Amino acid sequence: MQEQDKTTEDVLKPNLFYRLAALRITVPPLRQRGEDILTLFTRLSEQFADEYGCETPEVSAQEAAQLLQAPWPGNVRQLINVAERAVLQSRRGSGTIASLLMNDHEEMQPVMTTEGKPLKEYVEAFERMLIDNTMRRHKGSIASVMDELCLPRRTLNEKMAKYGLSRSDYLG
Repeated sequence: MQEQDKTTEDVLKPNLFYRLAALRITVPPLRQRGEDILTLFTRLSEQFADEYGCETPEVSAQEAAQLLQAPWPGNVRQLINVAERAVLQSRRGSGTIASLLMNDHEEMQPVMTTEGKPLKEYVEAFERMLIDNTMRRHKGSIASVMDELCLPRRTLNEKMAKYGLSRSDYLG
């Protein structure tokens, strides 16, 4: 008995195939995803830091802005590589995220993007990352975060609610 190549239509019931074919999921390129860049970078660098047994590198305000403004022609794969290299650099005690982005940019053909983001998106993404990192460092201590960021409790609570951050995620 010869095995024949079957298409997706042959394997799925026709009704199900046509229902699924109607669905289109569009995932925008990383450069258009604003705050997601910082969130992904933070999570990835934490994972690599655990894997390599070292501290997670601190991201300065300037580096956060550079991460947000990078063209990311390699999308998430490129971000994964930058996060891993940032952890390895941090472990050696040398280098910056900016130098990694410049090296990546030199190695690849420049990609011209015309998508600009409003300043508000950059500010909110940075603000979320800053509160998230500070909450992690202080293991959910609201008082310590308030002191470090010079924020009143009400403002910190409002911002955490706005960005979907919960104190319980940082305890322990």
